[in-house]
Amino acid sequence: MSLGGRPFVLICVSTFFFYVSFQLILAVVPLYAARLGGREADVGLMVGVFAFSAMLIRPLAGWLADRVGRRPLVLLGSAVFAAASSAYPAVGGIGTLLALRVFHGVGMGFGPTAATVVVADVAPPARRGEAMGVFGLTMSAGLAFAPYLGIELLNRAGFASTFLVSAALAGVGLAGALALPETRPAAVRAARAPLSPLDLFSRRALYPAVMVVALHFTVGGVFSFLPLFADRARLGNPGLFFMVFALTVVLVRSGAGRLTDALGRRLVIVPSLALAGLGLAALAWTTSPAWLVASALFYGAGFGAGQPALMAMTTDRVPPEERGRAMGTFFTAWELGISAGSVLLGVCADRAGYPAMWWVAAAVAWAGACAGARDITRPRG
Repeated sequence: MSLGGRPFVLICVSTFFFYVSFQLILAVVPLYAARLGGREADVGLMVGVFAFSAMLIRPLAGWLADRVGRRPLVLLGSAVFAAASSAYPAVGGIGTLLALRVFHGVGMGFGPTAATVVVADVAPPARRGEAMGVFGLTMSAGLAFAPYLGIELLNRAGFASTFLVSAALAGVGLAGALALPETRPAAVRAARAPLSPLDLFSRRALYPAVMVVALHFTVGGVFSFLPLFADRARLGNPGLFFMVFALTVVLVRSGAGRLTDALGRRLVIVPSLALAGLGLAALAWTTSPAWLVASALFYGAGFGAGQPALMAMTTDRVPPEERGRAMGTFFTAWELGISAGSVLLGVCADRAGYPAMWWVAAAVAWAGACAGARDITRPRG
């Protein structure tokens, strides 16, 4: 049985280039902000406003995916990414950079939300966890090389060239999305649109959203501060962490998707959050590249297994006409976690230092594991 045919392949290709565009400058933007005079709290704000902007867009994107279709939003997300990356070289100060990060976040709000709904539309229900695992690889595989490549490009060609390469990659993702057919089922097209702002969210998706917030709170800390932490601790190219992290995610993700189809979502999610927390605790003790690699292995295994299981749990709980809103809720929680983590952990790093910050991040991951230890709601049959 196919995982979703041609639409599945197209959305995976488009999403891969979309995320490589983002990941190429993942470690570059914090260094760019520092060059413009920003401190740790400012760097956290750069990631935080990006995630907050995306978070505000996610519920609308989910609603629009059910109302007007999936394909237009995938195209819009890639177009915004290409435009935003092209504009970074013109930035002259922290205020302007913040404004551009808000705009860039809009693309993240539209594109992946609609892309995940496409996967939910075309994947066979019995293999939905596996499909989400494979799709998740397209979102994270670029981490194996893109941050490292971004730093190498920066060292050899400068900030402007690196940002323009990012824009070109987003353009490739846009080209791939142009061939994508609309996958919105006919029953969804006939359904009434929500009338209340509260209806932009899916109540059935709130339980997994709690664990999504916990997992992505830690992502906010890693993506914001790992480059600065590695630089100040003299651990070498921070792309090494992201490379090992991504390779681990690639190794565990599709297998974890099949495991969650066989054993259930919760039995994968809880150990995954616990393992992610262990990786963050290891960062608090990191004094050498070897420790950095070890922490990336633990964190990558936890994140790689947990994320597709949470995606599958979310889509399990809703009927087809609510998939857009459910994934809007899922990704709103995703961005809420990243924005809160980047800002709050930035304050923690400023006041207490990086080791304390990593311990706080680990505690949040472990709290998420505790929240998932008992599923108090019932999935849709």
